[in-house]
Amino acid sequence: MVLRRAFYYWQFVAALVLPLWLFVGWGFSSGSGWSFVGLLVLAPILFVFMLVVSVVVYMRSSVRRANAVSWWDVGVIGAWHASIVAFGFFADGNSAIAVLGVALALASFWSAAWQLVSETRAKAREALREFEQMTSRPERPRPPVVDGGVYIVTESRDDRIP
Repeated sequence: MVLRRAFYYWQFVAALVLPLWLFVGWGFSSGSGWSFVGLLVLAPILFVFMLVVSVVVYMRSSVRRANAVSWWDVGVIGAWHASIVAFGFFADGNSAIAVLGVALALASFWSAAWQLVSETRAKAREALREFEQMTSRPERPRPPVVDGGVYIVTESRDDRIP
């Protein structure tokens, strides 16, 4: 639970840290100018996509209630983050890491969306079941209206009632 809770907070921090890590890694690798231009385009896209995935994960009520993500999220999104860190080293074979990162990014999004839809569907079915139970209860018979019959009103001239 501690790891899942830590990852819950990390995914929002990672949206800022990991795109910046790419610039730091590029600075140490002394890459070409064109790779820097590529980073200028890639980093904002990566930031936005990481925020989108984090928000889709956050939209699940189980995640908000426990402040912890699921193990699926830790595995898939954690692998995606690891591929971004590996890409930031700008080593040989970086294109294979980039392709893996893009595949893991798409897998992270669809995994988070699938979990959101399945959880929402389960809650909707539960609510529908409760609604059907409420509406299928037999109505209690209403008690009959008490009819007092005929009322006789007598008036007297003196203040005493007979």
